[in-house]
This record gives sequence, structure tokens and C-alpha cells, in this order.
Amino acid sequence: MEVKARDQWNWRHFLICLALAMGMLGFSYPASIIGTTLAQPSFYIYMNLLTPEGLPKSNTASLIGAMSGVFQAGGVFGIFITTYIMEKWGRKVGTIFCAVTGLVGGALVVAAQNQAMFIVFKFVAGMSSWGYVAVIPVYTAELAPPALRGLFVGMAGFGIAMGYALATYMGLAFYHSTNPTTQWRGPYGVSLIFSGFPLFVMLFCPESPRWLLMANRVDDAKKVVRNLHQLSRHEEHHFAMAEFYQMQKQIEYDRSLNPSYWQMFKRPSYRKRVLMTFGYAVLGQSTAVLVINNYGTIIFNTLGYDTEHQLIFQCGWITCGVAGNLTGALVLDKIGRKPLMVAGVAGCLICLCVEAALVASYADPVPAVPNKAALRAAVAAIYIFIYIYGCGVDVAGFTFFSEIYPNHLRAKGMAITVSGMCLTSLIYLQVATTAFANIGWKFYLVFICVCAVGLVLVSILLPETKGVPLEEIAAIFGDQDEVVVFSEDIQVGANDDELVVKEHHAKGVATESLKDEGAPTHRETIVLSA
Repeated sequence: MEVKARDQWNWRHFLICLALAMGMLGFSYPASIIGTTLAQPSFYIYMNLLTPEGLPKSNTASLIGAMSGVFQAGGVFGIFITTYIMEKWGRKVGTIFCAVTGLVGGALVVAAQNQAMFIVFKFVAGMSSWGYVAVIPVYTAELAPPALRGLFVGMAGFGIAMGYALATYMGLAFYHSTNPTTQWRGPYGVSLIFSGFPLFVMLFCPESPRWLLMANRVDDAKKVVRNLHQLSRHEEHHFAMAEFYQMQKQIEYDRSLNPSYWQMFKRPSYRKRVLMTFGYAVLGQSTAVLVINNYGTIIFNTLGYDTEHQLIFQCGWITCGVAGNLTGALVLDKIGRKPLMVAGVAGCLICLCVEAALVASYADPVPAVPNKAALRAAVAAIYIFIYIYGCGVDVAGFTFFSEIYPNHLRAKGMAITVSGMCLTSLIYLQVATTAFANIGWKFYLVFICVCAVGLVLVSILLPETKGVPLEEIAAIFGDQDEVVVFSEDIQVGANDDELVVKEHHAKGVATESLKDEGAPTHRETIVLSA
């Protein structure tokens, strides 16, 4: 049954997914605010990171790395805890767990009295923030209609970029405070708003119908699907009927399968998906995006700009990222996942090469009479970089991660994928300050080499998933026998409350239909009226 994108659209459905996407502010704002914190001299003084002469202590670089890296370390724990909760008790409960943990961790980061307290509760805040990355794309993908899934899930990338932007704006705003501790505590206090926002959103968002079916709550799932589509037109009515039928039949089969982590590595088609998503997640962080985001002020300092200009440039940089993510979300369902992912990695690679060349030639170190045009070009290179990253790598990547796993393994697949992002970020952020201090622009060469290899692999290996229902993704990976019903085999019946369905065999499922070519075709008429 072919239904066009315009027939899968309604405003209520869109606004629910948009509200969920804005919950990603609970990830990106707390993750990003350390970048502006490290530009505040008052933070270094309060945390005793400077000598009496105002110079960094011998252990300052390692402590800054720990303050940034511990957030990612906490994230690894948060990812697996959140995915366990969302699989056992639902996507809504997983989101609520992240919100509550974020409020506790964030409040105690704001109240930090010393280095140890700051680091410990950055760990807790990281648990919450990275948990959002695991739950919200999956939650949104399971609510979104196939033809609009790129837009609806891609808005999560837009939410992330908005959080990054707001963090830089708040850092700049509080820089002008006359109270030294408010300069760095204030932005962390604002993060509590974004941590608590998903709690409010959960009052209005339905549970994922696919999770409800996995929990054998069939009537609740059917009610959610009907409410999401509103059924104000015949096209919506037919599509809702067909989507729910396909969903229900597929999940009846998926519930019979082994949902263990071991199965994900044992079975070749599942293992292929793990390697694709984990590899692309690592590649995305290997573009240096979080290093530039968290240490952008240090990079701008290297280019010879003062504190205020560092914060201003950081605001401009992340605003370009917001525009890139928005562009990607709007075009993803038209262009497709793979073209944007390939173009994103290629564009980031080019920008990194330009940035490394400019810094090596004109800012290593910045001479007494600097080449201002070259320094501005270096700033422009990373501005273009973040637009390309947001449009291609970020939006397309999150959508791809959320849609290629089967129902019974989607939470676990996302846990492995996002943990790859988190661990890669941890490694890069932990060594970044030391690397910039000791090898300077040569640190970019690490990212350039990884991106070059990754670009080749992505171009060859990644499949396209645009417009494919979640229940049919298995066919892309050679598991046609695991697809119980294809949408093309669902047709509208003689009256508006009937669908005529030709079922395929799924391994391990007893059906009356025959899959062999040339065999008689069984057709089943079902009634899904209100």
C-alpha cells in the first residue's frame, strides 16, 4: 500500500516529535557548556587551577581533560542504564530517568565547591545527558511515519544543535556578570531548565506503539497509532490501518526472537548492522566536532583572539551548526541518508585539511604582526565545517542509527552505537588539551587520517534506508524471511474499514500464506474499524 508523504503528515504528530527532539537540549546544553566554562578566568581561579602568578599549574591540562572527559565516562553508564530501562519499562520511563538524573547531577555541578565535587557530579550529569541520545532518536523513530522519519528523527539533531548554541550564548551572557562565580555557575544553572523540560513533555507524549506491542499491550498500541494519525482523511485512515497491521504482525514474530547482546554479534546480518552503526558513530566523533566544540575557545585563543572574541566566535560557530542541522532535517527524506552521510564526512575532511594548513602556516605561533586574513579564513573553515557536519553527519547519522535495528534489538543496538560515540569522545577530549599544548596543529592530522579512511568505507558499505518502514529494514540486510508483511502487499478492501493483505512467511512463524514463487497466493481480509 503506497502512501505519499503528504498523506502521512499531521500537525499533532509533528509537534509531538518536535517536543521530543527539543528534549535533546538536555544532552547538548550540559555537554557543551564546559566549552564556555574553560574561557572564564574566574573558573580557573575558583578551582585553583592557576599559580599565584596567574599561570596554569603543571596538572591543569590533565584536570581540564578530566573535567571534560568524565562527562563522557558517566555517559557510558547512562547509556546502558537508560536502554535497559527503556526496554523493560518503556521509552517514556527511560526519558523520565534521564530528566531526573540530569536535575540531580546538574544541581550539584552548579553547587560544586572544589575540583573533586565538580568532577564527580559532571559524571552524574553525563549519565543523564548521554542517556537522552540513546532514548530520544529511538522513541521518535518508533512514532514517526516512514516517509517523514528523516524529518521527525532529524529534528533530534536540530535539538542537539540548539542546545550547543544556547550554551555558547549563555556563556557569553554570563561573562559580563560582575560576580566571578556567577560567570561560570550561571550557565550551569540554566542547564536545569533543559534537564527538567522532558518531564513536562512526557505529560503529553504517548508511549511508543512498538514498545507497547512488544509488551503485549495491543489495545493501547492501536489507540496510540489512531491518535497519532487523527484519521481525519481516508488516506490517513487507510495508512493507520496498514501501519498498525504491519507493526502488529512483525512484532508478534520479533517477540519470539532472542533479544540478547550475544545474538547481535552471533548472527551475521545483525553483526553487520552493529559494525555499521558503531563504526559510523566513531567516525562522526573522529571529525573533531566535540573537540572543536568543547575546546573552541582554546582554538580561537591559539588564533590570537581575546576572551570576549573567543566567546563571540564560539556563538557564531554553533549557530552555523543549528542552520546545518535544520537544513539536513528538511532535506533528509528527499535526498536520502547515504548521500548526506557521505557528503558530510567528505566536507568535514576538506575543512579539517584547510584548517590544519592555515594554523600551521599562520598561527604556529601567531606572529607579532599577524596575517589577519589568514586567521579569519581559519575561523571561516571551522564555521563551514560545523554547517556541513550538522547537515550530513549529525542529522543523517542519528536517523540511520535509530532505524536499522529490529524491534527486539533496537534499544540494545542504540546502546552499543551511542556508547561508541561516547567512548570516542572521551578519548579525544581527554587528550585534547595535552595534544594542543604539545603538538598544536598536528593534532588535526589524527582526525584527517581517520576521516579519509572512513569516507572510503562509508561510500562503499552503507545502505540507503529512506522511506523504508522499520518492519522492512531487515530485507536490506538479506533477512527477507524475517519480514512478515511488506507494505506493498497491503491493499484497501471493498469498503473503508477493510484491508486485503498478502502475508509472507517469516522464519519460525506459522502462516497460511505461501511464499514460493508460482504457488497459490493466500489473501486475508481483515477489519480494523474503530
